Amino acid sequence: MRALHCTLSAFGAAAAIAASASPTCVEVEAGASLPSVLDRVRTLAPSMRAGGVEIILAPGEYFLPEGLELSSEDGGVSAKAPVVWRAAKSGTVRIVGSRRIPPKSFRRVDDIALLAKLPDEGRGRVWVAPLEPLAGGGICPLPDVFETAPPPTVFFGDSPGRLAAWPNGRDWASFTERVHRGTPVQVGGHTLWRNGAFVWAHPRAARWDFAQGVWLNGYFTHDWRNCTARVGSYGKEGGRDAVMRLAADIPYGVLGGTWGRKERRFRAVNLFEELDVPGEWWLDPSRGMLYVVPTEGEVTGETDIRVAFSQKPLLRGAGVANFCFNGITFACNYGPFVSFDSPRGVSFLGCRFLGTASDAVRLSGDVRDAKVADCEVAHCGAGGILLSGGDRRSLAPSGSIIENCSIHDFGIFRRTYAGGVRMEGCGHVLRGCEIWNAPHTAVFWEGNDMILESNDVHHVLLETGDAGAFYTGRDWTTQGNVLRGNFVHDIGSGTTDAEGDDAAVSGANAMGFYFDDCDCGDEVTGNRFRNVPRAIMVGGGRDHPIRNNTFENCRLAISIDCRGITWRDKWKTRDGGNFLEKKARELGYSSGVWARRYPRLARILDDHPSEPLYNPVEENVFVNCGEVLAIGEAFKLDREGKVPGLASRLAPIRDNIVIDAPDGPQAQIDPNVEAGFRRARQ
Repeated sequence: MRALHCTLSAFGAAAAIAASASPTCVEVEAGASLPSVLDRVRTLAPSMRAGGVEIILAPGEYFLPEGLELSSEDGGVSAKAPVVWRAAKSGTVRIVGSRRIPPKSFRRVDDIALLAKLPDEGRGRVWVAPLEPLAGGGICPLPDVFETAPPPTVFFGDSPGRLAAWPNGRDWASFTERVHRGTPVQVGGHTLWRNGAFVWAHPRAARWDFAQGVWLNGYFTHDWRNCTARVGSYGKEGGRDAVMRLAADIPYGVLGGTWGRKERRFRAVNLFEELDVPGEWWLDPSRGMLYVVPTEGEVTGETDIRVAFSQKPLLRGAGVANFCFNGITFACNYGPFVSFDSPRGVSFLGCRFLGTASDAVRLSGDVRDAKVADCEVAHCGAGGILLSGGDRRSLAPSGSIIENCSIHDFGIFRRTYAGGVRMEGCGHVLRGCEIWNAPHTAVFWEGNDMILESNDVHHVLLETGDAGAFYTGRDWTTQGNVLRGNFVHDIGSGTTDAEGDDAAVSGANAMGFYFDDCDCGDEVTGNRFRNVPRAIMVGGGRDHPIRNNTFENCRLAISIDCRGITWRDKWKTRDGGNFLEKKARELGYSSGVWARRYPRLARILDDHPSEPLYNPVEENVFVNCGEVLAIGEAFKLDREGKVPGLASRLAPIRDNIVIDAPDGPQAQIDPNVEAGFRRARQ
């Protein structure tokens, strides 16, 4: 390979250009301006690009305050001659979107009045520095309601800090008495609930300055929907004491009819009065002063505390093609590290994505032949990797793959619906990844012909309920997906079932695979579930063959319900307004390639469309489980004559083995299906 020495310093560069049919090398000095590097590469003659280009970054840190915008002209001339950005030595190059706060800017808080406001644990541990010199355009106060934290974001090392909060850790405050759900309002086509209120009598509230601002991050109705809302008032109201009234519009309102525990949860956040734990911070926007509790206990010359204001991705562009990024660390940015619209042949190999207030990698639109492999994605305010692409109408696959990645510590600010991976479209592969440590779901997928295999998913759903480690739902057409060889274990928060008529929540209602609300078409084979409260949940849908899986120490291994029947007012199938059928019609499900690929879907309206058919449970092994298969609702509906012949239409349940602990209780087996199970002892 003939080298093009483009030795760029932070102040400029010179290049010697020579024609070459082999890849052209551009060597970049530490600290260089990457936009300048890109400008230089754009001047290369076509002959210099014919064999591809390698941009080799010297070890060091590269600051991109406004990000780098790539165009379709910046990529390689073909998939075999890409433009490669790589570290001279893997792991030694950092591209960042945040500024380090000079350690000398910090001083320990010693003002007596301020110290008096802090909890005992925080006194002597809080430091303060001015942010105005770094802000460049003023600092905005927090909005009344948000899901992902608005800028700025403060980083301690490569991890986003935590807005000063109470309670600390994974503890929650709770309430059970509602004053007002809120007033329904229409916002963007959705119903939100304005100014809901509840009673919360606790002495801690006496410490807080509500005039300055108190926000609550909470699960105000459902265990699967979280948001943060400002408190409008607290105190006596309408003859009641200790009324906490929100000053925002929130989804579902306050205690708006959850089917789980009545007890709801929140944390108070963004409180100077609660600065006490290393890694917490609070910003006074009126004075532009940042207060922190350093992770090391002291601020020294080595302390790395950063602040990011810009919401721009570090890498962005539309229609980019034939790029590879190799061995580079992207770190500490408010916005995504990568946001490409409809890229072709883009890959990230051996990269690290550490510390963002947003999603880490967004590959959206019509993505083709993308690859994210051997990467680490961690400390994300929202999700990890978002991938779309392929053509669902023609069922043309995207050819994209995410494999052998480590994805962890995500959902820090947006605590629900921010998965480690989200895949939409057709023909993606998720393989060999380890995904862990998150409040909600690990993997969301929506689309066709996806392969999710050999992944290790654990310690997710740590604070949510009625949710799955792997989740998809509400679509007849998401067919042809295969989940095989995955290991799902140790998920949920570990809480127990609610008492009385309340449904199970949190840990007791954490699922391994969740096919929600009549979803169809996922093959489940060769997976292992261990210490999962409910391993597989088929929510009224069909065409989910469950074969050759192993279930260990699961409270309920498999659940197949009949919600398509029992919730028929919601799930009418012949009503043109029903969104399940509407989605199917929009894709032309009953003819052409769809009818050939998914013939049962093509005939669904003439084949008992509300029933959970074609879900065979065969050749599975159940070890020390509480209940192996919950399907009794179907037989009850049949016996009562509500759905004649339903039981006879269910898929076969056969050749399963149930292994009980030597001295433990036997697993429950529904008498209606016990012929499909053979018992054994360990």
